[in-house]
Amino acid sequence: MKQEPGDNGSDKREPEVIDGQSGLICPTPRTINLSNLRDVRLELAHVYREIDAGRIKSQEGTRRAYVLRQIADILVSAELEKRIVQLEEKHEQRMQQAARPALPLQH
Repeated sequence: MKQEPGDNGSDKREPEVIDGQSGLICPTPRTINLSNLRDVRLELAHVYREIDAGRIKSQEGTRRAYVLRQIADILVSAELEKRIVQLEEKHEQRMQQAARPALPLQH
């Protein structure tokens, strides 16, 4: 929904995109956050609904779905890499602790 002047005490308006041929105001493009798998899943579902409703061609939807799949794969790989590094660090700490000589027992 567009913000009208005075809605929040400000005279500023949201930026508008104007079609160069028709001169009509186009809706502002959505901001898409793809920083986690949930966001990618939601965007993939959005693409599916756009194809199903006929708002985008199947070929364009397939291209978008492919890119989203690549992003999902990268997110999974990054998470696995992070977890492996954490496990390796824990293992290294345990190995260092195990290598320390034990204190002699006192009677």
